Amino acid sequence: MQYQLTKISEIRRVAPGYAALTFTGQRPVSGEPGQFVMIRGNWGSDPILPRAFSLVASGASGVVLVRDVGKGTSLLCHMKPGDDLFVLGPLGNTWTLPSADRTAVLVAGGVGVAPLVFLARELKRSGIPTRFLFGARTADDLPLREDIEDICTLHVTTEDGSVGHRGLVTDLLDGLLDDSTTVYSCGPHRMLEAVGAIAARRGVPCQVALESPMACGMGTCKGCAVIDPDGNFKYVCTDGPVFEAQRIFGGRHE
Repeated sequence: MQYQLTKISEIRRVAPGYAALTFTGQRPVSGEPGQFVMIRGNWGSDPILPRAFSLVASGASGVVLVRDVGKGTSLLCHMKPGDDLFVLGPLGNTWTLPSADRTAVLVAGGVGVAPLVFLARELKRSGIPTRFLFGARTADDLPLREDIEDICTLHVTTEDGSVGHRGLVTDLLDGLLDDSTTVYSCGPHRMLEAVGAIAARRGVPCQVALESPMACGMGTCKGCAVIDPDGNFKYVCTDGPVFEAQRIFGGRHE
């Protein structure tokens, strides 16, 4: 697999410090919900490493969500339509959709919203009822909120109470679960552990997409290793990024 030269075709400022980048190349971006791409701009050798981003959408073009938190992401956020973007992927595995008789409960934290928006669109196309929980620090940290509201029922939590429920996204999760629900989550690791613990206690299937720094996306650099409950190394790029929560967190949270 090789990097494809694409061009930025659209940039949406979806929240303060967040940008949704649409890129288009000669080949379609044939990704599925849960998969990611490695991207970097045509800015020379600094920063030299690409960045991993979950796909928000794919098809003739691909879309990723970028938060301006460092030199590389700042450069990406300030790109303009027509700028070159080198893209490798799609990479990694995908979410497993539930059966038609179940309800999907999606739990997002921060930029973990990206692969869940993609999943929500697929669930809607499949006719599967979906409820979306989105947790953030403040009202300014809810990128793609309008996109979600166009797809399914959205429940928002903010730590400062500036919008929605004041508190953590996990505060609302237990009340939305029953024997017919399946949980999907992406966000900070501690949030995923908490989501996995709630799902395990309720006996509800739960899939999590892990976030991890990586330099290659193909299992070569070994920078995205996590250790499962049996002491085995799993690599977010090739074994994931989507895992069954119990396979990653196991008894540590039961």
